[in-house]
Amino acid sequence: MIRTDDARGQILRSIRESLAASVPLDAIAHAPRRHSPHVPPGPSLQAPDLVPRFTEQLSAVGAQWTLVRGEVEAARVLRRLLSDAGARRVAGSDAPLVARLLPERLTRLTRDELFTCDAGVTTAQWGIAETGTLVLESARERSRLASLVPPMHVALLSTSRICASLADALARVDVASHAITLITGPSRTSDIELTLVVGVHGPQVVHILLLEEEAQ
Repeated sequence: MIRTDDARGQILRSIRESLAASVPLDAIAHAPRRHSPHVPPGPSLQAPDLVPRFTEQLSAVGAQWTLVRGEVEAARVLRRLLSDAGARRVAGSDAPLVARLLPERLTRLTRDELFTCDAGVTTAQWGIAETGTLVLESARERSRLASLVPPMHVALLSTSRICASLADALARVDVASHAITLITGPSRTSDIELTLVVGVHGPQVVHILLLEEEAQ
């Protein structure tokens, strides 16, 4: 009998190996540092080209994003986003960053209570520049339903955690995670008469706050 943890590790290793040969953006992570014309360089950016590539893909998949520097600015922008959206009931994960930026968030909600919330706020452990995808790991953060049930999802992501590709992100995922959520823009479906509809199976709005570290 194979233990669950061992099986999960084997699956992740298999996925990483199969993707390793087909990731053209992997080279970006090892490219020489150079100034990006779109984003001012900061100490948290290991590969400056990844940020503009990531934001380009976010826009392409219908997600919104804002670049902020430091937690003070992040808290101010987060509150403005929620206020502009008319979000009165806001569900939040147990991530320490979410607790610091939005201490009045609602936690420990039942599934039914989550459906009454206007927005959900979580962190994301990784971003994938190749596709504009967010990666949420269950081992690092609970209440991932806050990212899936409310009509608006705000994700907090450090610019230093943007990876070039899916393979690069999977290589960094905590194998203790029993669930890994990949989010690429708002929810979409074309099941009904082949008509594309946004927000049927998840958030209608996905907004990413990209946090740059403050200069020391």
